[in-house]
Amino acid sequence: MGDPKLVNDLAQRAGVSPADAEAVLEALSSLAPERLPAEDRYAPGPRDVEALIAAAEKHPLGLEFLLDGDLSAVAITFQTHAFTVDAARQQLKRDAR
Repeated sequence: MGDPKLVNDLAQRAGVSPADAEAVLEALSSLAPERLPAEDRYAPGPRDVEALIAAAEKHPLGLEFLLDGDLSAVAITFQTHAFTVDAARQQLKRDAR
């Protein structure tokens, strides 16, 4: 079995069972057996996240679209990386608590 935290995070984000998430991870690992070094992975900065949230607040579709819209559609609409969309969603959910 892979990293349990990774499997559970993927399952939760994708809305699938942990077993299905693990199967997807195994399939992907067979396609790309070498993982990227951490320094090669994209990680949005706080300014990127804040800029996206500010843009969504001004956009006709609003924060609801940022939070609930299709990930690809949101990223394309705001011309940003999908990881930035995900980080903004997490930030907004943390702020709502």
